[in-house]
Amino acid sequence: MNKIIKLSLFSMIIFSFNYIQSDEDIFNNVMNDLQLESSYIDVIYNKDQVSEICPRDSIGCYTSEDGGYIVISDDVPSSHHDVVLYGLYSDYLQHHNSGLINKVLTCDLKVNYLNNNNKRKLARLYAGQCDSLFRNKVLVMN
Repeated sequence: MNKIIKLSLFSMIIFSFNYIQSDEDIFNNVMNDLQLESSYIDVIYNKDQVSEICPRDSIGCYTSEDGGYIVISDDVPSSHHDVVLYGLYSDYLQHHNSGLINKVLTCDLKVNYLNNNNKRKLARLYAGQCDSLFRNKVLVMN
């Protein structure tokens, strides 16, 4: 009987953790969602490199240098890791296929990704950020 209780507790602990996706799984999700194809690019986890090559106050970015790669801070909160990487892969795939990055599309895709993974609270946070940054604003590009 004691073994059954321990096994039940162990099972509850394992299933209570959210499934953590690998970087390649996230990349494949983005390819499917955008219906675009491209080769997988590396992700470098290094906050010093982020501060050197990414926009100020960001936690990561995609760069097309050296064939393209993504740099993410190694201290990105775990609750945000997958969605941040999802957004950066979206930027990469868009840029690789068209030469442009539609930030509104990336924002909307991240919200959908969170909703599809039952992270509703985080989805509302990102949706609010998308709305404040992009909705009803005229964007002028050179």
